[in-house]
Amino acid sequence: DGGFDCVIGNPPYVSAPTQIESNKLRIQRDYLVQCGKYHHLYQKWDLYIPFMEKALSILKSGGIYSQIVPYPFTNQTYAKLMRKLILEKYHLLEIADLKEWKVFKSATVTNCIPIIKKEIGDGEVAISHTIDEKGHIDKSFEKSIEELVIDEKNNVWNLEQKELSTNKHTDLHVLGDFCYISIGMVLNADEKTAKGKFKKEDLISESFDDIHCKKYIEAKDCTRYSINRIRYLEYGTKRCPSKIRRPTFPEWYLIPKLFVNRIGRLSAILNINDQLLHNDSIIGLCLWKDLKGVDNKSISASIQKYSRFKRNEMEALSEQISLHYLLAILNSTYASHLLTIQRGGDYHIYPEHIRHLPIPIAPKAEMDELSLYAKEQLKQHAAIKEVKLDSDAKLIQNAIAALDSKIDKLVFKIYGLSKDEIDALQNNE
Repeated sequence: DGGFDCVIGNPPYVSAPTQIESNKLRIQRDYLVQCGKYHHLYQKWDLYIPFMEKALSILKSGGIYSQIVPYPFTNQTYAKLMRKLILEKYHLLEIADLKEWKVFKSATVTNCIPIIKKEIGDGEVAISHTIDEKGHIDKSFEKSIEELVIDEKNNVWNLEQKELSTNKHTDLHVLGDFCYISIGMVLNADEKTAKGKFKKEDLISESFDDIHCKKYIEAKDCTRYSINRIRYLEYGTKRCPSKIRRPTFPEWYLIPKLFVNRIGRLSAILNINDQLLHNDSIIGLCLWKDLKGVDNKSISASIQKYSRFKRNEMEALSEQISLHYLLAILNSTYASHLLTIQRGGDYHIYPEHIRHLPIPIAPKAEMDELSLYAKEQLKQHAAIKEVKLDSDAKLIQNAIAALDSKIDKLVFKIYGLSKDEIDALQNNE
């Protein structure tokens, strides 16, 4: 009789890389693209996206949809066509924001529950949260569609009550204009060539030897401005890198770069001389100029998908800034604020978030000053690991805090923030 009164469920969460690396899932993914039934699959879509489209399509007029899906649905680029469909062809009644509640005990993913009616409507959207330790959900506040959508180009949704805006700094370059950005290795055995033959832990050693010959880090080994532990990775053997799931390209590890964490508050570190290998818990950034002459499918695909400039133009742009300048910005209060806007309250950090952070080309004197502060931070964070007396540690902590304050003050100036904007930002911290 025209469709179902309601559709509820828990669709599968399977990322694009996982689908592509599995033969069966890759065949399924190709079919979903080519069958002509799904029109809102975009870039690196997760498998729950076609489930959402299917569920909405089989509703009757006035029917209600509700499924629990990953929270990144609200802000990730791959879901922007689905978000656009919902706002244009359906009535978004409510979203339960569950990012503070661990719904699935064994999963790291955060969740939300959109509740959608099959009718065109643009009334207030209720934002709900868990209200007690048992996970009961109730409405917290309402938003208009105009308040919900904070980035019309990518249809990013803001489920926070406080106002966020991506419209400021639209005239600036973004970090991806200056840097090639990529996650690191996935060290498990490749599904096609070595399925089940080894795990990540089998490749890592606490000490250097002829087999474990490459310095290696993960996000848990790092804090802002500081690498706290280095282990050693098996490399140049029959297993690694040739049979790991994601080897990356070798030139990536030979050049200076920044490392950024992928969960929690934004934190950046600098690696210039150590040629550290890293896994996919870390996002790496190198200046385009340092990749000059290196060409492969990963770089070409990145430029084609994400870049608004030609490669030679980005190489020229990257000549104008330094990694120390970017290090100071990424560890500033304002960069954390900009990231919050990008990810809409989620605690995961994706390469797309980092790629789209606005970055000004400031006057040289200001960029040099900010770079000097970053270099001093590196010295202080290295020094605090060596002290033995609490009194000495306290002195260094005070120096670090003073440097943070100087960096924030200069970053606010470089981004052109008004006193009212600075006060509002600091009050929200």
